[in-house]
Amino acid sequence: MSSATITAQTRRVRPLAAAAVGNVVEWFDLTIYATFAVYFAPLFFPSGDPGAALLSTFAVFAVGFFVRPLGGWLLGAYADRKGRKKALTLTIVLMAAPTFVVGLSPTYASIGLAAPVILVLARMVQGFAAGGESGGAMAYLSEIAPEGRKGLYSSFWYATVVAGMVMATLLGYILAALMDPEAMAAWGWRIPFLVGGAAGLVALWVRRAMVETGEVLADAGASGNHTGLATLVREYPRETLRVIVLMAGAATAFYTFVSYMPTHLIKSVGLSAPETFGVHTVSLVLFMIMLPVFGHLSDRIGRRPLGFAFSFGGAVTIYPLSLALSDVWFVSLLVDLAFLTLTACMFSVLAVIMAEQFPTRMRAMGVGAPYNLSTAIFGGTAPFLLTWLAGQGRADWYFIYLAVLVLLVSLGLMKIRVRVPKQA
Repeated sequence: MSSATITAQTRRVRPLAAAAVGNVVEWFDLTIYATFAVYFAPLFFPSGDPGAALLSTFAVFAVGFFVRPLGGWLLGAYADRKGRKKALTLTIVLMAAPTFVVGLSPTYASIGLAAPVILVLARMVQGFAAGGESGGAMAYLSEIAPEGRKGLYSSFWYATVVAGMVMATLLGYILAALMDPEAMAAWGWRIPFLVGGAAGLVALWVRRAMVETGEVLADAGASGNHTGLATLVREYPRETLRVIVLMAGAATAFYTFVSYMPTHLIKSVGLSAPETFGVHTVSLVLFMIMLPVFGHLSDRIGRRPLGFAFSFGGAVTIYPLSLALSDVWFVSLLVDLAFLTLTACMFSVLAVIMAEQFPTRMRAMGVGAPYNLSTAIFGGTAPFLLTWLAGQGRADWYFIYLAVLVLLVSLGLMKIRVRVPKQA
């Protein structure tokens, strides 16, 4: 291999790695909240009912999601005007700082109502950052990808999301195995927040290696490029609505199967904490591997076949699979893998599908605003809704609701704007 070839490959891989490392850290920070909520919920929302405290904690989880559309709009617009690198560097700071704050925050017993207020504010800043990260990073990955590899490159957005989640879940497994429940509830839950905050500093340094994309640099010199939310809705109403419809089912599935599943297995199914974290870590690792494999496949067969596999396959199998969840770890592992295989079909192509709907001048906001609006409404409320219905003995209702949303994804796939894949 010639030195010129090696140099060209390095130029492609380096910005991909820089974006990936930052994304891993950000989603580690986001995931540890849901993963360790079962331990710290009573410390911030004390009550005689542990279920009520957990519900309150996941209500705060949802609040963070409802700030995400604002981040998708404002930080997305910033990325479209000032460049992807500046915006994605800013999101790292906005994610890491609140993670440190939560890890060091006094509890309700020490400062009263100020404790849950601090938790709410921290989650709001994190939600704002996550909103900006999604649109900017999806746009960035699609723009740095060579022709014929856009599906593969864009799939790394969710692969790195899952990598952050795997690390959070793995840390949960290690801590649950090494510490007794009392120690975890007293102070052990703080460890991942402090680790996440420190990792943010490393990610901030790594993202300095990012380079601005050629599409953004070329577009910066163009005149008459109007951007903004009003322009988005006026010029791209169908594309905006399409992203909302796609994300209604996709986000609900993602936050059910990827983020919330450990808590559901512990609280509702009855699997032990060490077994739960072990089962879900194995599932997430395989899920993470499937994403680039399916993304690469989409560069050859197109995006729609994988999206339809998720939509129609999920509509048929989600409810019966949910009934098969068991306190026998091997059975729950198989069900978890089935859920995540379906989810991988959609999320291997979702980022590139959405990025391909909008021009460079408003791609980050065009993806970020509707993506995060739909994620807030559907994905952000998923843990709360499932926790509440499970407490009423109606968890099966939730999975029927999810199956319907997943089926509706097919409507968003019908007339998507697709760049014809080229062979690499």
